[in-house]
Amino acid sequence: MRRKNMLALGLSFVLGVGASSTLAYALPLEQEESHQTSASEVGNTEETASNTATVAEEDAEKDTAEDSSAVEEMEASDKEKEEAEEESSFSTEALGGTDRAAEEILTPLSRSRRALADPPRYASYEEEKADRKNRIMSVTVEFNTADVAARDHMKVIRNKDINILGYSVQEDGVPKDFSLLHIQPNRIVEKKVNEEWEVYNLGYYTPGVYRYKYIFEIQKGSELYFMLRDDDEDSYNKTAVYFTTTKYYYHIANNSRQIDKILPLELDSAKGRKYLLVSKEFTVEAQKTISKVYLKSSFDIHNVHVGDLMKRATLSTEKIVLTDGTEITPDKNPLFFTNPYNSYPNNLDQWSLALARVHTEDGYIGHVPNIKETKAFTPGRYQISYLLQQNYKIDKYRLLVKGTDDNYGKNGTEFYVNNELYITEIPAEPEADLTPVPLITSPFFDAQKIENPSNNSSGNSGSSGGSGGSSSGSGGSGGSSSGGSGSFKVSSSLTGQVLGVDRSLSGGQWIQDEKGWWYKRPDGSYPKNSWGYEAYNGKSYWYYFLDSGYMATGWVEVNGSKYYLFPNSDGWKGRMLTGWQWIDGNCYYLAPQGQNEGALYRNTTTPDGFTVDSEGRWVVNGAVQHKK
Repeated sequence: MRRKNMLALGLSFVLGVGASSTLAYALPLEQEESHQTSASEVGNTEETASNTATVAEEDAEKDTAEDSSAVEEMEASDKEKEEAEEESSFSTEALGGTDRAAEEILTPLSRSRRALADPPRYASYEEEKADRKNRIMSVTVEFNTADVAARDHMKVIRNKDINILGYSVQEDGVPKDFSLLHIQPNRIVEKKVNEEWEVYNLGYYTPGVYRYKYIFEIQKGSELYFMLRDDDEDSYNKTAVYFTTTKYYYHIANNSRQIDKILPLELDSAKGRKYLLVSKEFTVEAQKTISKVYLKSSFDIHNVHVGDLMKRATLSTEKIVLTDGTEITPDKNPLFFTNPYNSYPNNLDQWSLALARVHTEDGYIGHVPNIKETKAFTPGRYQISYLLQQNYKIDKYRLLVKGTDDNYGKNGTEFYVNNELYITEIPAEPEADLTPVPLITSPFFDAQKIENPSNNSSGNSGSSGGSGGSSSGSGGSGGSSSGGSGSFKVSSSLTGQVLGVDRSLSGGQWIQDEKGWWYKRPDGSYPKNSWGYEAYNGKSYWYYFLDSGYMATGWVEVNGSKYYLFPNSDGWKGRMLTGWQWIDGNCYYLAPQGQNEGALYRNTTTPDGFTVDSEGRWVVNGAVQHKK
């Protein structure tokens, strides 16, 4: 029987965090099939190694002619396979653009070619010992920048620079030259499809099983090499591999940090030896998608007064709604969303205010991030933004991701803050991170000086025509409701501003249909031809109901006086405006307070000394002034 004599060296790849720790490895020595290892033989490994060449020569002499014929047939078969593989074309485009890597991983060397290219057996112990300085036993490497363990719809990272930190050879005390070793940065991503590995080309991960491939190069002319284990059944699966932890975001890793196979690509030192490193397979689990997020903020955009400090905001997640309609109330620990800016390291649920847009008396100001808490609001119109990041510890759910196979729609996952829809300015997109980072922005809100409203909600009033009509008798009879932070009254007088849309009142409810907004009283009735008054968190709002019962917007004329009701959906649509207002390019003055609050000044001089014409437009020497 032919004896198998194989010198199997343990090759270790260490993807480290910069630590060049010494690894323990075993050097299995040649063993005969019928050989019984004795205690003395175990302790005499050097003598056994020195006899490697002699044993190899004896084996060669004992091989029969039949064995030689079998080898020749195997080599011929390998040659036919190689020729067929060389004739086949392997598109580099299918490898996602990794042209160089694609050319070099087409065909790992067959056993017959490896037999010709592998280092020869040694004629003596001295010759074998001299070659020990060339046998690489372990390599310590690390990613130049931390890698990210793949997740559902995360960006696929193909380019990863890898640093060689150190390597060891079998002979101790040999000087090392790290520049001789290199790993190509363009790794190949493969996904298992129907139990077969295919090159994966998408820019984001989808659920499934994956693996990575790397090309390891040894400089031309260098005598360094990997001694690979071999047997008759599987040439590549018997390589010994050991690992330590690598650099990963948040210290979350997967099996991709472990090399499962090392396949020879080129073993001719004159050309530069190359090996294919194949990682262990890893699984990307499917995550459930979120359609809506409801957040609670300590900062109320509708309760901002001039002089208020721009204090930090605390956000909590009240609930999430999945795309299948399931509602989930997240646990408070861990936080569902955190501040990626890390503005307050001990309070990741807090954000310093970031002004998205500011309109003040001095003009327009763009994005102003990280406002100091000592800064106060001045009169003007504002928007604030929150940059959100889903907590990496939560891996069962994810946001809808733009530019993928998700049913993203117009806005993707919708974010509501204090039950008000915010604008998603930066969408969730595939990122090289465990979770995406969307930016949401509030509707516009005003910081105004609060004036005391007129003192009643009934009775007739001067030129404003406060009776507002009484075609159905609802003008002065509107019921009131109070409780919580708001109260609602319908009355014949006018004092204040208008309640915003999409806000329910205790005792009554705002309802929107295809025609507009109307207010439903507890008894089912609704106001019409009437002013509605809302007091909310210390601020006053007025709105007007038409004869149809729907809330009015834009210009309305009531008993000879004109009023302007804000027409845009900013969370408080329909509110009555006061003071100086630019409307459609013209500047108008609306009574800021008193019994005529909101009434348009026409053909007169305003309290602050400006002239308005018969249509209420600001004029200078008879010329209408337009907004520049």
